[in-house]
Amino acid sequence: MSEAKSTQKVEPKKKPHHSVTWLLAVLIGSVFIIEVMVMYLLEVLPPMSKLGSTLLDATLLSTLLFPIFYLLVFRPLVQNIYERIKAEGELRVAAVALEIKDPILITDAQANIVRANKMFLSITGYKLEDIVGKNPRILKSGRQGEHFYEKMWQLLLRNGSWSGEVRIKTNNGHVLPLWLTITAVKNPQLETTHYVAIYNYT
Repeated sequence: MSEAKSTQKVEPKKKPHHSVTWLLAVLIGSVFIIEVMVMYLLEVLPPMSKLGSTLLDATLLSTLLFPIFYLLVFRPLVQNIYERIKAEGELRVAAVALEIKDPILITDAQANIVRANKMFLSITGYKLEDIVGKNPRILKSGRQGEHFYEKMWQLLLRNGSWSGEVRIKTNNGHVLPLWLTITAVKNPQLETTHYVAIYNYT
């Protein structure tokens, strides 16, 4: 992999406290509005005992508030727990997959290195802390010109994958001929989030 030419735009994420503030405002407003409605209803109903009025007030308030709390609090909470469990499972699978015999390099959408497996570090002589955050262009041997990498990125961005022979430079300056397969990893919105590069000896 070499210099990225990604055109992906990163959307700013909403800050968590903004979401919490909005949720609290909706819940408080809902309680206030529903309580006003219940009090008005009790006013127009025939007179009843204090106990009966209190029970009816509590019953109506609970019945009307339940759907709101379910939709805004309970269901998102359950969904969040489910997604966390699913993500943890996927991370465990990814961790196992990373330790296959082939050298693997993972970058973010901007082609900054975020992960490499033990085999990649072994054949290149790099330490993980030396390459994380850097562009894979540090591996360029100089044997392949800019046109080669420009063509590679054009095909990768267009097709979502690319395969071909490359020559990478190890940490001690040796040049390795390897077969490289790069695959774009996309999120549900079809935006590229990572690139996975798998190297094989030619």
